[in-house]
Amino acid sequence: MAKLTKNKFKEAELLLRIYEMYSSDTMVDAFIWFYKDFQVEDFEEYNNSYPLGSDGRKYFNRIGNFFDLLGTFIERKYLPKNLIIEFCPDDVVSFWKKAKELIFQMRNKWNDPTLWTGLETLSREITNWQENLKK
Repeated sequence: MAKLTKNKFKEAELLLRIYEMYSSDTMVDAFIWFYKDFQVEDFEEYNNSYPLGSDGRKYFNRIGNFFDLLGTFIERKYLPKNLIIEFCPDDVVSFWKKAKELIFQMRNKWNDPTLWTGLETLSREITNWQENLKK
């Protein structure tokens, strides 16, 4: 049996905290909304459909911020990459595919080229991982 080192224990603890966030009622509600109701073509439609303070805007930001955080963990090597990319790959890729054009428009509109780059990194890493599994 492998010994649980202090670092491995901290990794496990952090992963459990991430899972608690991911499986919280608030995140579950956000994912239900996203898969069921999120349908926008561009930034203008997003801004009109989900004004500041609306549940839709909160849900969209909650998911994007969560995945951006996970991507930042990869970029900064806070956790082993495989632990993060295997955590919730389908939700990440679905969110990125459905929202990436909007996110690019947000970056441009708000003059913030770093907006959710962790999410973009995470999606790319997951896509690469999935492609390697097919080989």
